[in-house]
Amino acid sequence: MSLESSYTTPVPYQPGTSLEIEVLEDCHCNLPFPRTFTAFISEMFSMTMSPVLDVTINTKSNSDFRAVLKLYDRRFGTTLRRILGKHKPHTPADEAVFQSFIQRGDIVPILHELEEERKTALIGPEAWHHVDDTPEGRARYEASLWQECNEHFDTETKAYARLKDLQGKSIPRMYAHVRVMVPNPDEPYSEIKGILLEVIPGYKLWDLSTSPLAPSDPKLWSGIVQSAVDAAHDINKRGIIMNDCGPRNVVVDKNSQCPFIIDLAHCGFKDRLIEEWTRAEEEGEGEQDWVPEVEYWVSVRGCDNSGAIGAVMTTRVLRENGWKLDIRYPDCERMIDEVRAVRLDR
Repeated sequence: MSLESSYTTPVPYQPGTSLEIEVLEDCHCNLPFPRTFTAFISEMFSMTMSPVLDVTINTKSNSDFRAVLKLYDRRFGTTLRRILGKHKPHTPADEAVFQSFIQRGDIVPILHELEEERKTALIGPEAWHHVDDTPEGRARYEASLWQECNEHFDTETKAYARLKDLQGKSIPRMYAHVRVMVPNPDEPYSEIKGILLEVIPGYKLWDLSTSPLAPSDPKLWSGIVQSAVDAAHDINKRGIIMNDCGPRNVVVDKNSQCPFIIDLAHCGFKDRLIEEWTRAEEEGEGEQDWVPEVEYWVSVRGCDNSGAIGAVMTTRVLRENGWKLDIRYPDCERMIDEVRAVRLDR
């Protein structure tokens, strides 16, 4: 069977179409629609790592409920499916070798092998590293993408749960964990999971100085960026470090001009980091007599989520408009010193 195909798999998430959706977990306590519903797609916001859709749902009271539907579908994603820097769309040939892999029972040991690689490698191998000219290489690539999408779903749902007090304030509200109703939905490798989120009508923070929805007075811009910087720090204080953070992942509400951080699929969690550092110490590879809280804030300082938003926007606005933003950043050094001082006092 040839690995190449002149046909790409059509993207089923087009405006004007609909999807049958099942709720896996209600995060809103009292959803205004049934556990199985039809989502009507009005717009595709993006399809880089995941298809992100603007959908409308008919409620129990026969009104329209608008939401963002984000799907973790390994078949679609212009950044997700990149091989050597070039987007390689999913094809029926890809699916054929993947399904054959599943039917032969090869998928479970391969996923276990991939998981072990991620645990032991300093930097886990990317999915495209598995691609070669064999059907097995293509199947391993699809399996790795499946695993990656599954991890993104688990990470994002966990992050939203831990940030429940920030929902509706600096991150969107999480309505539900869902899945697309497909043939054999209980077959794990066919399941397409997703999340249903609050819509934030507005503009990307990146477009602050150009969007017609943003304030025209540049004196107001510093306050908006400052709020986004503070929101990133609030997330860090709750034990989460964002590995994909920047102005393009911040949406500003056009009415309140309040920024909301979006896309939490690429995060590190404080408890997991401590587990990794503890394991490294036990294996003789880590530092001795380390302080978990100090190490966490050293990692926060290194990732610099606040700077990834504030410093980038300061440079962009100054270059594009000649306006200098006045932004205050969290003092991680002071926080580290305070933790160390408390430890010495004990």
